[in-house]
Amino acid sequence: MLALLVSFLIAVYLLGPNLIARWAADLVVFRKTRTESHAEEVASSIIAAAIPLLIAVAWARWTGALWHSGTQADVEMVFSALQSDNFFQSHHAQFFTSLYAFFWMNYAILWRLYLLVLLACAVRIVIVLNYNRVWRSLHRRWMRTLLATIVPRLSEWDLLFSDMLLPDGHFRIMADVLTKTGGLYQGTVQDRMLNNDGSLQSITLANPRRFERDEFRKAKTEDLETVSDEFWFNIPGNLFIVMAADIANLNIRYIRRKPLSFQPSDDERQVLTRLLDRLKEGK
Repeated sequence: MLALLVSFLIAVYLLGPNLIARWAADLVVFRKTRTESHAEEVASSIIAAAIPLLIAVAWARWTGALWHSGTQADVEMVFSALQSDNFFQSHHAQFFTSLYAFFWMNYAILWRLYLLVLLACAVRIVIVLNYNRVWRSLHRRWMRTLLATIVPRLSEWDLLFSDMLLPDGHFRIMADVLTKTGGLYQGTVQDRMLNNDGSLQSITLANPRRFERDEFRKAKTEDLETVSDEFWFNIPGNLFIVMAADIANLNIRYIRRKPLSFQPSDDERQVLTRLLDRLKEGK
């Protein structure tokens, strides 16, 4: 029974907050994961839950809710009774009274712990969704380093196929894909699929085109002024899927959907007006 209770407490105090944090991170980003041993998983859970757990305990002690529910003697009574059958038989009534108090002591800590974890997850989600704006507002290196520790470890492919590090504006993500068989394809990145470890599985191109390399080389030998744009041909269909195992090289381009608008100052307007007047006079 003691081992069962200890396992339960480890689960609700250490593994539970870590699972919630991972679940919340998966809502907004694709994390880069790696296979961990049981010891590494427990160690990472302890580190992740240590700070909110300490805050929750301090909060419960400060408000008086912890010792109002029970005392240290109740905790000792529960563990002693679960460890020794003789002790349990001789303190049967006291055990159930202390067990009731022990339950409410844990409740006083747990609801505060999970509230802090949920609040921290909400903050991380907001930061990830506004990562571009937050990252550019931090000008010191240590601030950006702190931001990287707060945000979940991202898959590099999830980062490349997003606008998280791009300046303000709406961008189209274009891809040039060279396959291992020599095919060259181009299109707008419509979607991407990642494996469980964060590696690339496939990409989906919208409005795909194929480059006829053989015809281009043949035409190039006959006419050196041959333009490569003439050898791009649309692929029938709106979407084209390329598996990552078939990709030999991948170029990603970020194209602003709306070009930057130039707003001249008053002095620049005056100079332009004078220049136009002189041109009109010259005519």
